[in-house]
Amino acid sequence: MNLSPLLFRRRMLASLVSLTTVIWWRNGSAQVGSGGTGITQSIGSADLVVGEVTLRRAGQQPTGMVKGAKLLQGDLIETRNDSEAHVAFDDGGYLAIRPNSTVRIAQYVVTGDATDLATIDLIRGALRSVTGWIGKLDAPRYRITANTATIGVRGTDHEVVLVQAGDTAGLEPGVHNHVNEGATTLRNQNGVVNIASGTAAYSPSSGARPLRHAVVPGIFERLRTRQESAINNHAQNIRQRMEERLRERGKLRSNERFEQFRQRQQALRQGRADLKQPGNNTGQSRAAEVSKDRQAARQALREQRQEKIRQQQESRAQERAGQRKKAGEKRRIEK
Repeated sequence: MNLSPLLFRRRMLASLVSLTTVIWWRNGSAQVGSGGTGITQSIGSADLVVGEVTLRRAGQQPTGMVKGAKLLQGDLIETRNDSEAHVAFDDGGYLAIRPNSTVRIAQYVVTGDATDLATIDLIRGALRSVTGWIGKLDAPRYRITANTATIGVRGTDHEVVLVQAGDTAGLEPGVHNHVNEGATTLRNQNGVVNIASGTAAYSPSSGARPLRHAVVPGIFERLRTRQESAINNHAQNIRQRMEERLRERGKLRSNERFEQFRQRQQALRQGRADLKQPGNNTGQSRAAEVSKDRQAARQALREQRQEKIRQQQESRAQERAGQRKKAGEKRRIEK
């Protein structure tokens, strides 16, 4: 049967829509994200919620955020004067949203691969961030924006406060950043300043180039709450948490630690960069190394799955043995 071009295109479009619907229906774990991000999965969860905290998601009514709530890329979180929220991200990172603050998780992609990236927007108030593997593996792919300033990281455990005109903080209006551990950069259109551990700097709202504070402003101490111990505990155990998340994804080899994983990832990414260089005679060997690492990662994942199956089988065998023992004792009693 011959179809006109127009009718053929209509039938092809209808088939494509039907196929897309079936795929969406089968993928029960996927969720529709916000902020135009399309189909996405959870990027983390609420680890601590004190007081009334509002979660806003595009296309949905605002809801009260509770501990354990799953978060998506694009979510906006608002706290009040007497409330606070902590987010545990899937890359091991941690975000504390201070009282009377608004934060948007603009971008957060967590795979354990080179595609990972994160952008967090501080719209109002203050936050404290402990970066997970995104900031530690590829620092330029993690940033915090506030007003007209952008904060990059190398590490890092740091605090940011957005001071508005008329605030009683006694500070110049703008973005103020204090580093607890590691280092950050504070950048605006007129300059950049490097901030070392134990120091602070600010980007004025006027647009003037960023400057270092002579001493760390007292506002950072005043912003700390009774929930600070939860952040400190996470920061102290950050490597363990990153390793747990990476193992869940099958990214770590057997007995591999995060530092070894980071070195391997850096070598892989350097290899990919070398492959893109024109006239590189080592391209084939680099490609072979990348392939070998991928095969090793797949083998490690298979071994983890096999070990899980073995444990399940052993558990079922022990359960059956216990049932047989109970049945034997019952028969002896009946005799």
